[in-house]
Amino acid sequence: MRAGFTMLELVVVLAVTAVLAGFALPALIGIRDRVTVRLAATEAQRALADARSVAITSATRTSVQIDTRTNSLTVVSGTDTLRRLSLAEFGVTLRTTRDSIAFGPTGIGWGAATATITLSRGRASTALAISRLGRIRRA
Repeated sequence: MRAGFTMLELVVVLAVTAVLAGFALPALIGIRDRVTVRLAATEAQRALADARSVAITSATRTSVQIDTRTNSLTVVSGTDTLRRLSLAEFGVTLRTTRDSIAFGPTGIGWGAATATITLSRGRASTALAISRLGRIRRA
């Protein structure tokens, strides 16, 4: 007599595995979306901090131009483009309250209001708040 599994046993094991995978897949997608949004927010926060740092060290006004159509941030100092960050690579959607943020030579925000940048993918989202004082925090 041979030791082994019958076809019925194999089909039952595969069916149970498929049901368990069906329950786990949405949770895994949610985790992936949260991690991706967190990474994109970190990169956007770094680009904003770089713009503020350049404004202080070069004593010139430096701006971050936000393009919601292409989901990108562009750091510009004078006529020089210092950095272009494409958040489309992360698969996130970008929304903002302003189309640009500028920092003066002292690192203080240049303009009349604060700004909020919201990054989202699937059900995951996070926001970056930039104050009039030039502080950048994750909200």
